Amino acid sequence: MAIRRLPSPQQSTGLLVYLIETLSDTKRTRVKEILRSGLVHVNGASSTQHDIQIGPHDAVEIRSERAVVQRSLPFDVLFEDGSLFVINKPNGLLTVGNKHEKNRTVESIVNQALASQRQRCYIVQRLDLYTSGVLLLAKTEPAQKKIKDNWGKSDKFYHAIVEGAPNPTQATLTHFLSEDERLLVHASRTPDRGAIKATLSYETLKCQDAHTLIRVKLKTGKKNQIRAQMSAIGHPIAGDAKYGATTNPIDRLCLHASSLTLLHPTTNQRVTFTAPLPNGMDL
Repeated sequence: MAIRRLPSPQQSTGLLVYLIETLSDTKRTRVKEILRSGLVHVNGASSTQHDIQIGPHDAVEIRSERAVVQRSLPFDVLFEDGSLFVINKPNGLLTVGNKHEKNRTVESIVNQALASQRQRCYIVQRLDLYTSGVLLLAKTEPAQKKIKDNWGKSDKFYHAIVEGAPNPTQATLTHFLSEDERLLVHASRTPDRGAIKATLSYETLKCQDAHTLIRVKLKTGKKNQIRAQMSAIGHPIAGDAKYGATTNPIDRLCLHASSLTLLHPTTNQRVTFTAPLPNGMDL
């Protein structure tokens, strides 16, 4: 692996500003590409953060290959580059902290893992505590903003086991969601004051005994949307006692974010990330 060591900056400055000045014979767009690619190392750690501050005591290198980062994480990393960090979130792990839990969250765990590279993550989406599957985080604020700006163009698919057999076997559901003081989301057919419109479509994949495996495509992404809407049509998600389920075939909420397709914030190409179904959810 070839390594190009750059002279240390004479004074404190942002990393991208320093690179543009130091690599004056390289086009600005190429310098940005090198930084995004993870080939720039500061004090031995890969960094893609354009605005981190470096000074006379920092060693800056450009390497010909990305470093392989060894991490011990309580979940599988589905994809990582200079802009994205995509994981298969396990059931029972918060996406972000709340008043009861600050440390055992995806956000906290990923930030601790990225700290050695002088990087951090930025929240793009959230999954409920007991929902597993594809969870996307951004590694820069510009990437976070671009993903959110284009979020309406993304395709979000879930798999769920519901109680009973939905009829028809495929349909589009539109409800108006409102949350009560118990933090329970109610799905109504009428647009009550303050309610939020939510739409999804589902299709039946397999039926077995008193349960049905369905595939859901979210048209909108609202809190507890799938759980509330399926409960509203009489087919709550198995394991979801909060929304009326009376069975729990695999000892967990039977809801899994199985696939996410979106525009990559750097390449502008459509990319798809998938997470395999948990044990027992294939019926």
